[in-house]
This record gives sequence, C-alpha cells and structure tokens, in this order.
Amino acid sequence: MNNLLETLNAVWQHQPKKAMLVDGDTGLNHVEFLIELEKCKQQLMFWQPKSVALLADNSVQWVLVDLACQLLNIPFLPLPVYFTPKQLKHSIIDAGCDLLLIENAMGDASTLDSLLQDLAGGKVLGELNQYGAFALQGNKAQLPEHTAKITFTSGSTGQPKGVCLSNTHQWQVASSIKARINKRTNRHLCILPLATLLENVAGVYAALLNGTTVVIPRLSELGFNGSSSLDFAKLLDQISQCQPSSLITTPEILAGLTAAAEQGWTVPECLSFVPVGGARVAPGLINRAHKAGIAVYQGYGLSECGSVVSLNAPSQANHDTMGRVLTHNTVTIEEGEVMVSGDCFLGYANQPDSWGQSKCATGDMGFIDDKGYLTITGRRKNLLISSYGRNINPEWVESELLASSLLKQAFVFGDGKPYCVAALSAVNANINSTQIDQWISQVNAQLPDYAQIKAWFLVLQPILPGSSLLTSNGRPKRAPLLDFFQNQINQHYNTI
Repeated sequence: MNNLLETLNAVWQHQPKKAMLVDGDTGLNHVEFLIELEKCKQQLMFWQPKSVALLADNSVQWVLVDLACQLLNIPFLPLPVYFTPKQLKHSIIDAGCDLLLIENAMGDASTLDSLLQDLAGGKVLGELNQYGAFALQGNKAQLPEHTAKITFTSGSTGQPKGVCLSNTHQWQVASSIKARINKRTNRHLCILPLATLLENVAGVYAALLNGTTVVIPRLSELGFNGSSSLDFAKLLDQISQCQPSSLITTPEILAGLTAAAEQGWTVPECLSFVPVGGARVAPGLINRAHKAGIAVYQGYGLSECGSVVSLNAPSQANHDTMGRVLTHNTVTIEEGEVMVSGDCFLGYANQPDSWGQSKCATGDMGFIDDKGYLTITGRRKNLLISSYGRNINPEWVESELLASSLLKQAFVFGDGKPYCVAALSAVNANINSTQIDQWISQVNAQLPDYAQIKAWFLVLQPILPGSSLLTSNGRPKRAPLLDFFQNQINQHYNTI
C-alpha cells in the first residue's frame, strides 16, 4: 500500500454517507473521517514526536492516532491495557517512545504518576481529544528502518520482545485477508482490544479495505475486566444490538458464544464470518459452533507475520485445518517446523541481529496437505497459550511461586485453558492450605492477570529427579506431567 489515503478514498468515496468508524460517542463517514484524521495528524506534527506510545481503551480515536502516525511515518506503540506497570515501562523504553498518550480515564492516578516518574518525569504537553499527552525523555532505541508499529504481545515472560512491522506489511496482510473473504460485509464488530494485532490488522484494516463499517465499543461495554475475565451477558447484548456481519474471536470467547447459542441465544442471521485465532481451538469446538449456527473459520498466525498466515473462509474451508496460506506468504515445513517467508516482520526492537531476515521460524510444528491447507500439530518449545490468546512461559510463573520457603516444587498448566492451574509440593507436612493461598495471592499481585494462578492442588509426595516426570537435573518433562496430573487439572476447569 503506497498511499494509505488514496487506497481508502478509492474504497469509500462511492459511499460517502456510510459510517466508516463508530463507537459509543462518535460516528464518522468518509468526509468526517478525513477531517478528524487531519486534526489528529496536525496535532502530532506540532509535538514532533519520534515515537508514540498509546495506552487507551478501544475507540474511534484510537484508530485515528494509529493511522495518523502511519501517514507521518512515526513509529507507533499500542500498549495493551492489561499490561502491568513493569511491562508498560519496559515496552515504552524498548520502543524509544518520547510521546505517551494516555486516555484520561485509564488507570488510577497513583499508578500513572509512578509510571510517568519512572519515565523521566512525563512533562504534560496537552491533550488530544480524550487523551492526555506526556513528553518523555527520548530513549536511544534501535529500530529497523521503515518501522511503523512495534507490537508487544502478552509475552511468555515479564519482558516480551517488540516486533517491528512496516506499513506495507500490515496493509498487505489486510489486503490478503480481504481477498480471502471475497465478499462485501456490512458491519465488523471489534470485540478484542485494538492493541491486539489480530483485531488491529485483520479486524479494522481489512474491514476498511472492504468498505465495511467498523463498530468499536469500549472493552467494558463488551464485558471485559482485564485480559482474561469476561461478562458474557454484556458481550451477547452488544452482538445482538450491533447485528454485525463479522467479528474476530478467541477460542475461549468462541466457547462461550457456542454455549450461549446452545442454550437459546439467537445468533444474528447477518453474522456470516467469525474467524477464530490467537490460540489452539479445542477439538470439536468448531463443529459445535457450526451446529449452533455460528459461522466460524479457523486461522493461524503470529505477530512476526503481521497477525495472520493462513485462514479458512466461506469460499474455501477445511475446518480440521488452519486454512490455506494467504497469498503474500510462502510456508514451508523444515524438520517438521512451520517456516514463513515472504512479507515478514522487520526484526525485534534493539536486536539488530534479528533484522532483515527473509524467513520466520514460527516454533510451531505442522504440515501442509496436498490441497494447500495448513495443520498445526504442536509447539517446539514449552510455551503455554491460554484460550484468551495470552503467551505464558510456565518457568516464569513457577519461579515466582518457588520464591517462597513454603514450596518445594511447582508445575504450572494452562495451555488452551482460560487460566493457570498449579500443582504444588510443600516443603513439609506442617504447611497448610491457608498459608499457600496467602502466598499465591502475593505472587498473583506481581503477575499480569493472564498469568495468575487461579486454582491449585497439592502433590503429597515430591517428584524425584530422574523419574519419568523430571529430567536428571530436575527440569519438568511437560507432556508426561500433563498426562500424570490430567484428572486433577481437569477438575479445575469447566469441560468444553
């Protein structure tokens, strides 16, 4: 996409009265969109930032800031609202941001003051609509040439890496998704945080290229509380009121929508495209969703590939797979690992050795069948991905748990599940459950909500090194441990 505005104008100038972007406070048609985008652009030009960070709830203004930064060639860092202060600080410093935009209603004052003090004072510049603007001491971050967006996922540890993407790459992914859908839809409802690259690129950008109105409720209006708690009644009300043609979901949300439909919720007839991604989908859930009247289509991707690599769609689908690879990518299988080449990320922030690579090793194992459909069979590493799409390194959480003298061993589980469960071994029989609960509460207070331990069970006999469950140096054998504790683990989850 050489000229973003020319591209969008070509799509929208023939429907001048149709809303492009809608939230609870704002509705913009094509002309209004251009006016508001120019205002945002002029304000950013006045401040002359080198890199912009945004911490805000979903809104039309969020999208305007994103697009204005693209037009001005300013690297843009969307900050997830569920990040801890430590993760926010790390991301802002790693991206070299010298301007921080924060929604005025976002977070408590003490947390904001502490964050700004840690970032060299945070001098107040003014406001950009509902956003407060703070000048930060510019950090000397190293970013690849043409970096337009730095996206930090939830991260498998407390300090995730910043994936650097170009404008061309983001809009190429969106264009390929539009071509794969190959139909005009009327309304797209954003139900994931806009800081999630999947919603940002596959939701907003692809919809705008398709001439589709993008409806953007606030996360609280959708029922979200943090990153892994959701009031489904509110979400169902929003979907029923909006009557969207499309929405993007995660496996956990899809499971809730499917259960609601099975219990009598009326799925809008116009809802014709519901892609699901962000984590592995539980076996049988796709079939259940279709039987319940939800037009779900599984896809696969990762941030390094601009969010989407392959996708099932109404015109071509094999629901046992992740779909066919999008046209701008090439996928090969090397020693069982999925490798993506073509239009990939520019590299990681402050890691020059990662720049300029033409092929991305995904870490996922899989294969492509003779019809071009991609199947993912597992992950090379021991990364957990919750059913909300959050990345969790179990060793990270286990090390936090073992910081206490109460526990001798800790094993964390939660792959494909809504929250983490831990198997714990106490140092002696005198340790009681109240003590352990109190310690877990302390640990959880230091962890982002997606990595917190929501349930645990006691292992009465410590597992010995060199056994079938631990290596000789005491490292967990993840798959055998999962099998060994399967019954105890399952007791702490609702069966899908």
